[in-house]
Amino acid sequence: MMFVHPEFQGLGIASHLLSRVEEEGLKLGFSRIYTEASRTARPFFERRGFRVIKKQIVEKRGQSLENFLMEKLYG
Repeated sequence: MMFVHPEFQGLGIASHLLSRVEEEGLKLGFSRIYTEASRTARPFFERRGFRVIKKQIVEKRGQSLENFLMEKLYG
């Protein structure tokens, strides 16, 4: 999970964090990484090479929320 406080969005923090996760994954030999992205986070991940595998509806505290299972493949 990755969240950036709204006051600090647009400063490249999420991009930097994701880059570090990807670097470590590659060092460990991962061939893919995945996320369950919110509707608002989906474009961020798409710009960084992730693709939607499927749309999901999840329940949290009695609320139904839409998110997207997304993955990025390496190699």
